[in-house]
Amino acid sequence: MFGNLFKKKLKYVIMGAGSTGATFACFLHSAGKDVTLISKYDSVIKTAKEKGGIKLISNVKGEKRYKVKIKTQEQYKDKADVIILCIRTPDIIGAVPFIERISHSKTIVTSIANGFGIGYALSKRLKNLQILDSVFVGKCRWFNRQDVEYLQQREYVEFQFAPHSIISDELLNNLKNDFTQAGMDTHLISKKQFDELAFERLITRSPFEACCIYYDINAHQIEGEKRKTFEKLCDELLVLAKAMNINVREGFLQEYYSNFEKYKERDDANVYSSILNDMQIGQNSEIDFLFFIVVELAKEYNVELPTYFMIADKFKQYKTLDKFLN
Repeated sequence: MFGNLFKKKLKYVIMGAGSTGATFACFLHSAGKDVTLISKYDSVIKTAKEKGGIKLISNVKGEKRYKVKIKTQEQYKDKADVIILCIRTPDIIGAVPFIERISHSKTIVTSIANGFGIGYALSKRLKNLQILDSVFVGKCRWFNRQDVEYLQQREYVEFQFAPHSIISDELLNNLKNDFTQAGMDTHLISKKQFDELAFERLITRSPFEACCIYYDINAHQIEGEKRKTFEKLCDELLVLAKAMNINVREGFLQEYYSNFEKYKERDDANVYSSILNDMQIGQNSEIDFLFFIVVELAKEYNVELPTYFMIADKFKQYKTLDKFLN
């Protein structure tokens, strides 16, 4: 099977026709790659066909419409070599049946949700597939939903990836070549490097989100006892990192605290917890992969995280990660 993968053009499936997924698909399509974008909205598919494709206004690629293949999950009948999840973390669990249906024995699966532990969870649930850890940065957003137009604003698009499971060097290099040819600043890094970068990102999100949902507050209100809870959560993540043999840069936490004080002075959506906001409107949140994944890893590595466990007990009714890992 490996030999066949090396010789043929890889079939890419990108799940999620939001701004990131569509941008990623346009980049790959621009380099002549075989890519299919999966959308759950018939209106997106219909409009793209009527308009002659997806329109991308890009600082890297310029302004153009790309005739990317767009299908629903039901319409896609082929087998994919590479499945890229450009969907919200709450939707990853529900995507498993589709992933399993369109995979063969050597299919690679990766999520670019930038969350630490997603590769770990995917490897637990999709034991027979090859898992990549990855990060995609392009500063992408919708420009005009009605006409299926997207905006990519960064001066360059960056893609970092690392093998979570065993993947041959030749196949990894083929992937790197495809992404580079598509115009991405591509970096193949080690799993250890990825874990270190991703864990630092986790520190800058998970304690903040956990503190906000526990006290029903926003960043402006993290003071006094609430600030102590916030810092305990950060310290507990350092304990977990040590148990997992993940290096966190010396002084990183102090640097984050300094930036957090500046962050608190802002008055925009970023000072509010996305998890708390989703809970308040009755929408599935990122609580599994921003919070409960920490609890699961602590159990696996036999680490006591009392503050995390206390908050986990209060919000256990929101946990769906068990369905994914078992």
